[in-house]
Amino acid sequence: MTTPSRVMVITCALLCAATLPAVARPAAQAAPHRSAFDEEKMVWQSPAHCERVVKNGGRMALPDSDVLRVGTWNIRWFPRGGSPNRRHQTAAPTDLKWLVCVLIWMRPDVLMVQESLTTDAARDAWARVLRTLEQRTGDVWKWSVQSCGRHDRHHIGVLWNTGRATLSDIRSLRRMNARAGATRSPCAGGRHPGHYARVRSTRPAGADFHLIGLHLKSGATAAALEERRRALTRLDDAVAPLLAADRDVIVLGDLNTMGAGNARSRQRELADLRRLAAAAAPGFRDLRLDPPCSHYFRGRGSWLDHALVARDMAEVGARSARVTGYCAVAGCRRIRGASPPAYQTLSDHCPVIFGIRDHDRDP
Repeated sequence: MTTPSRVMVITCALLCAATLPAVARPAAQAAPHRSAFDEEKMVWQSPAHCERVVKNGGRMALPDSDVLRVGTWNIRWFPRGGSPNRRHQTAAPTDLKWLVCVLIWMRPDVLMVQESLTTDAARDAWARVLRTLEQRTGDVWKWSVQSCGRHDRHHIGVLWNTGRATLSDIRSLRRMNARAGATRSPCAGGRHPGHYARVRSTRPAGADFHLIGLHLKSGATAAALEERRRALTRLDDAVAPLLAADRDVIVLGDLNTMGAGNARSRQRELADLRRLAAAAAPGFRDLRLDPPCSHYFRGRGSWLDHALVARDMAEVGARSARVTGYCAVAGCRRIRGASPPAYQTLSDHCPVIFGIRDHDRDP
C-alpha cells in the first residue's frame, strides 16, 4: 500500500480468500464471436441476458494479441449507487454480478474508473469483482485507487488485466486539481487530482504510454465551467515532466463538458477543451465518440467522457472511440419513460473503449 497522497492497490490474492465466499466457475462457454447489435442490446438489458450472451461466446471484440483495449467508465458512486445527500433519490447499489458480466463482454485491458468510494464496502466490492473476474477469465486483475479525500466520496481508480499490461509509478497528479496548490493535498477542496500510471504491454516490444485519469468538476453553472477550464489549463504543466521518458500520453475520464446550462455553452466548452488539449504538449486530439454521447440525464444524452490522445502517438490509429451501454442501444436518442435497468443499477454513464496497436512505435 502506498502513502495516503498516492494510491491504494487491491489484488484478489490479498483480500478475496479472507473476505468473500467461493464463486462457482461457470459452465464451459462457446467459442468467442463478435457480438452483433442484438446481442449488445441483451448485454445491457439485464444480468441474466448478459450472462446468456457471454455463455454463448459473445464479446464486444474478439481476442487480438495485436491490440490493447483501453477505456474509461464512470461507475456511479460505486458500490453505493447514488449520493447519500439526495434524500429523495432511490439509489440501487451497483449490481456486481452484472458489472463483472459486462467487463467480461467488453474485454478491457486497462479501464480508468471514476466515482469509486474507498470505504470498507467499496474495498470488499472490488475484491469480489477481482476474484470473480479471475475465476471466470483465468487472468489476474488489479485495482488501484486514489486514497486521498474522504472515503465516502468519489475517487478515480484504474482496473487492469495483468496478463495484458503492467502499470507502474501509480500516483496522484496534484496539478490537475484546480484547487490544489504546491503544498496542499492532491484532493484539496474535495476535488480530484489526476490518476497517473505508466502502462506497458506484457508483450515483447509492445505498446507503452503514460495514462492519466481525470474527473473534473460537475455542474452546469458558470462557476463549475470555469473550474473545469482552470483544471485543463494545468494539463501542460502536469504532462511536461513525463515527456522526456515517452511522448505517448493518453488522458481519459469524465470531463463533465456540460456547459453552463444551455446548448451553446456546451458546444463552447467542447471547443475550448479541444483548443486547450491541442495546445498542451505534446498536443492532444479528442477522439470522436461513436455514438456521440456517453451520459444520460432526464432521458437526454450528452458527451461528458473523453479520450485525449497524443497527436503523434502512432499506436492509436483510430479517429474515434466506441461507446457501448444503453447509450449505444438508444443511439443517443431521447429515452422516454423509465430509465433503463443498467442506468439504475450500474451507472448514468456509458463505457468508452478504443484499441491501441500493441507494438511500440516510438522513434
